[in-house]
Amino acid sequence: MCTIREMLGNDEKVWIYINGEDTWKMFVNMAVAEGFHFGELPAEKWAFGHAVAVHSNGKMGQLPLFVWCLSFQKGAVNCQQKVDFRRYIERADDYKCRDSHFLSRIISSQNSKMY
Repeated sequence: MCTIREMLGNDEKVWIYINGEDTWKMFVNMAVAEGFHFGELPAEKWAFGHAVAVHSNGKMGQLPLFVWCLSFQKGAVNCQQKVDFRRYIERADDYKCRDSHFLSRIISSQNSKMY
């Protein structure tokens, strides 16, 4: 069986993509069984999120989708390993996230017009 700890390997932290509520439930069950936590919040109060940072010390945190999407921009540096959790638990050969799974575009004040 694959575990979250195995997914971490020797990494300090891994960012994971969770595609929906069913995958979230599987993630929560595994995280609780392996001793991961969102601070002092009990597992029954954990809220679904598409992007979660999992740390080797057992701590976890929700990632803002803005940060998640920015990490896929060309030239992004020092980004964490990113894993598609559904593909990981299905034991897919390639479970790394190569794209954000979200459409995003950054609009700067130089590119937008105010009306």
